[in-house]
Amino acid sequence: MATIMAHHKTSIAFLTALGAATLLGGCADRDKFPSLARRPAEDVYRAARTTPPAPPPPAVLTRGIEAKLAGLLGDAREAHRAFEAARPTASRAAAAARGAAKGTENWSVASVAIAKLEAARSRVGLPLAELDRMEAEASNRAVDGSDADFKAVMATRQQVEAIAAGETEVIDSLLSQLGR
Repeated sequence: MATIMAHHKTSIAFLTALGAATLLGGCADRDKFPSLARRPAEDVYRAARTTPPAPPPPAVLTRGIEAKLAGLLGDAREAHRAFEAARPTASRAAAAARGAAKGTENWSVASVAIAKLEAARSRVGLPLAELDRMEAEASNRAVDGSDADFKAVMATRQQVEAIAAGETEVIDSLLSQLGR
């Protein structure tokens, strides 16, 4: 048992000395250590490693895309003219059916007129679907090159969406008159 106690005291003394040496090492003179400030050589190395960014590709539209977009916008405007031609009939029928019970003659006539208006609105969806496809293709091309096609498609798409949104507002207004 005496041997174990002696060994235990030796271990405690060793650990105490090690702890004191560690603490005193933290109090060393700071002037003897090198500075951690950036050295001029590091700046030169960093400048040599960075490559300048590649210049952006020229903004060039794909051949024929302007004509295609103009055609789709023209189709949407043509569909809107058909919508506007059917609008007065639907508006008069909805006004005549205001407050009428479902299934009455006026309500049925107004429902059919609004359905014709909805069919006219659906024609705007065709150019919009083609613009969706073109948008996907243009966004893929923009990843590796010019985004001119993407911007042109999005500008046309916004115009067609505005037409569709306006028509939807008209139809929703007429439907609210019927109590739907």
